[in-house]
This record gives sequence, C-alpha cells and structure tokens, in this order.
Amino acid sequence: MNAAGGNDSSRIDGNAAQSDPSKTGGAPGSSSGNGIININGGYLNINTAGDSIDSNGSIYMKNGTVIVNGPTNNGNGALDYDGSFEMTGGFLVAAGSLGMAQAPSLTSTQNSVKVNLSSQSANTLVHIESETGDNIITFAPAKQHASVVVSSPKFKTGSTYKVYIGGSSTGTPTNGVYSNGIYTKGIEVGSFKISSTVSEVTQEGVTIKNMGRGQGAPGGHGGQRGQGAPDGMEPTQK
Repeated sequence: MNAAGGNDSSRIDGNAAQSDPSKTGGAPGSSSGNGIININGGYLNINTAGDSIDSNGSIYMKNGTVIVNGPTNNGNGALDYDGSFEMTGGFLVAAGSLGMAQAPSLTSTQNSVKVNLSSQSANTLVHIESETGDNIITFAPAKQHASVVVSSPKFKTGSTYKVYIGGSSTGTPTNGVYSNGIYTKGIEVGSFKISSTVSEVTQEGVTIKNMGRGQGAPGGHGGQRGQGAPDGMEPTQK
C-alpha cells in the first residue's frame, strides 16, 4: 500500500471499506493525495518485499483489520511513514525486519506494542496474553522477521501483558492469525505494563542499531523509524 510515489512490490488481498480512494488508483484503502493513507474499515492482508504500508505523509487507522507480512531486508519496513500514524481503532499486526521498523505514533488513542526480536524463522509463533492468560494475539508471520507491531483495542492502559515466541496453538489460523484453540507456551520474551500509547519489548541479547532516518525512542515509547538490525537479518538494500 503506497502513498509515497514508490513501488512496494506488494501483494494485497481484501478491501478497506469506507476508506479514502486513491486519486491515482492503487491499493484499496489508500490515498496518494498529500501522501495520506486512511483505513476506516474492512480487511487487508499485505505481503511485500519492500515497504508495506508506505506514506510520505501520515497514516490514519480508525477501524478494520490489517495483517502485514513485511520485508526481510533492513532497508525497508512493514510500516513506513514520515508524518504520523494515528491509530484510533481496529486491529493491526505488522511483522518484518527491525532495521527501519516503526510503530504507530504516541498521538494515537489506541494502545500498541513494538516487539524487537532476534531473527525468527517464518511461521514462528508470536503470542501476547494478559496477566490472567487472556489471548490478545497468536500470530505466525509468513516470512523471516525480527519485529512485530501489534495494536488492539484489547490493550488496556495500566494492564500488564506477556510476550512469547515459539510454542504451538490448537487454534485455526487465518492469514497467520489464530482464533480459538489453546496456546502452549514457548519462550517468554518479556512483559510490559501499558503507561503510554506505544510500549516496547526487546528480546534479551538483541542490539538495536540506528539504521538511518530518525532515532528510535526508548523502551515503552517506540513508534519511530531507525531502529535496530539484529544479526541474521538480510543486510540493508542500496
């Protein structure tokens, strides 16, 4: 989904109902006027080699479901914006490389988390649950990945959540997102208590390096481009 004038080499399934139409065509739910992308509903499943949701302006998501399997090279990101990404509703999960990874902006009203990992193989489960064991998401990214961003109305300010990788689920996957079933725990990456609209969890041993535009925000804030490239991910494309 591109509102930046580039080519994201994307595959996009589904539709974004009630979204701003692009003035020059393009993906459902995108608007290239002033580099703005509006997602107001519907269902989008995006798989790209380059930047996945890419705006040289801002992104606004109010409703709907967006699933992103983004790039494996550290020169591109699953989410790529120059202005802001205001998340006020809906469900978003975006997996990809860590080098240019971004999360929604702190100006959002819906909570998000950015999980920084060592290089993980395709189909390795990422699971987030509440302190009481309620499932927030169980997701199997379709490609190698080291960053997973999740925004969900289930994230409540003041509550604590745990992040796991690996393990297994008896649930039914749809585009990698599991519903129902029982999750058998893998490795606990860490936990986070929501005190800001964007939280961040970094797996032990992962070094976060600045890859270019923008300095990554400290843990618990996130949301900016220019964060790390863990060992094992593909090098930056020039």
